[in-house]
Amino acid sequence: MEHLFGKSAYEGVVIGSVYVENNTTEKDDADDIPVYDIQSEKEKLDMALESAISSLEGLKTGLTGEIEKKDLDIIDAHLLLLKDPVYIKDIEVYIEKNLKRADKAVKDVTEKYLGLFKKIDSPIYRQRELDIKDVSNRLLDILRSDEENHKILDGKILVTREIYPTELLKIYKEKIALKGIVMEYGGETSHVAILAKALKIPTLMGVDNIFAHQWNGDIILDTTEDNSCVILNPDENEIEKYTKKQEKMARRIRKINECANLPAITKDGVEINLYLNIGDSERHSDDDVDKSTVEGVGLLRTELIYMKSSEFPSEEKQLYIYREILKDFSRDQSIVIRTLDIGADKQLSYFKMHSETNPFLGLRGIRFSFENEDIFKIQLRAILRLSNEKNIKIMYPMITNLDEVDRANSILDEVKDELRRENIPFNENIEVGIMVEVPSVVLMAEEFAQKIDFFSIGSNDLTQYILAADRLSETVGDMYDSFNPAVLRGIKIIKDAADKYGKKVSVCGEMAGDPRAVVALLSIGIKDLSMVETSIPMIKALIRNLNYQELVLLKNELLKCGNPEKVKNLLKEKIMYLD
Repeated sequence: MEHLFGKSAYEGVVIGSVYVENNTTEKDDADDIPVYDIQSEKEKLDMALESAISSLEGLKTGLTGEIEKKDLDIIDAHLLLLKDPVYIKDIEVYIEKNLKRADKAVKDVTEKYLGLFKKIDSPIYRQRELDIKDVSNRLLDILRSDEENHKILDGKILVTREIYPTELLKIYKEKIALKGIVMEYGGETSHVAILAKALKIPTLMGVDNIFAHQWNGDIILDTTEDNSCVILNPDENEIEKYTKKQEKMARRIRKINECANLPAITKDGVEINLYLNIGDSERHSDDDVDKSTVEGVGLLRTELIYMKSSEFPSEEKQLYIYREILKDFSRDQSIVIRTLDIGADKQLSYFKMHSETNPFLGLRGIRFSFENEDIFKIQLRAILRLSNEKNIKIMYPMITNLDEVDRANSILDEVKDELRRENIPFNENIEVGIMVEVPSVVLMAEEFAQKIDFFSIGSNDLTQYILAADRLSETVGDMYDSFNPAVLRGIKIIKDAADKYGKKVSVCGEMAGDPRAVVALLSIGIKDLSMVETSIPMIKALIRNLNYQELVLLKNELLKCGNPEKVKNLLKEKIMYLD
């Protein structure tokens, strides 16, 4: 019996047989072609591109309405690559100059691109590296007439070095009952991890030297613990133990789902306000939560609207899209709209951003809006007009100093004056808040509290910047941990400042949808949480089984912890009911 450890992308307990996919072998034989075959190889390439594009477009159409729109964005990125004239031209030139088959040309040109990407120390290029590998593998499968037969995966646990996002989506579309995934590559914030969570496939990532082990017979995949693992050659006692754990998890899921549309009230009667994080009007149909059972929208990510457009959306187009997105919410429900948060890992296909050595510390968020004030004003006009119909609040992203708040509000006042002159109605008393993402806001929390109406803590970026650890990094990603006491203390500072000046504070990052993190946030006094729709049932179930006053007493002990592990162990006791 052997235990292999990794990181969980989606939790679950699976017992079953495996399918081992060794996707490292290459076909390099008989690559040369005569001169008279150049045109036919180019035609093969064209047909492969058309086939790949058609396949991806069909995949996207078939999954629309079943998978959240944001989780399908990866398909659009791959379609752009397949239509990239530079990439295609490079392959054609390689065929001509080197007299090689189309599949060999795709392989070698792709490797050239990957070599260039590896030299650039940027999370954006790391993700692009994965995207181009996915696209090239799809082309190679078509050119080599070697399309995978996914039926062999039905009822199996897939063991692989890596799986690409579009392949995972294709498996889902073909209704293949993939029980789990064990893989060597991939991180918790990768596209595959995000999709595994969306598709509810228990997935273990980061298993070292995956093909150095014997994958015979049944295995046990357990991704429910911090030390998530896969057990090879389990004995009968181990199988019996995990069978019972499976049954316990099934009971847990039933209990959680029963709470989906119930109020988020603790055992001692304290109401916790839950909001949704959304970016478009299409959400996962299997997990629809009654919109009347949440307080509204805690984060509307407007950048997704811009990223899906072919040009900067007009005022009228934005207003139409906002109305469509928010049509299921009443006028009484609070709607927080974050202004355009573009830059770093979020790019626009129709607008060339400046090349920066560290884009996460560069032109992004409100900084982009200041550099492009006309675009900012168009968005503010659309948001203000919507405020005459809904309970809208405006939130500025990536604020780092007080002057930025003043400048943004000054531009907002200019737009208000324009609308008044045009006799266009809007909410004159619209509330304005900021994202808390950088340490400077924490250190000057009281000064910020006197200038704004509310704080919204973006725990993902706040953690990254407090700990100076890139959450997408393969080398220091382990240092990124929202349970680090420094992060919790930073959140407490914001909460204390908000209380002192009578301002609201919410959390809208991944912490808001993590049961243990929610216990920590409640103990600090945070009562407003915004999360993705799929997290609502679990967080409601958690809240309804907690005693708020007990959590308040936990605060001092929690903040005295010296490292993340002590924090997690302390919090784990509070969510034992879920087991």
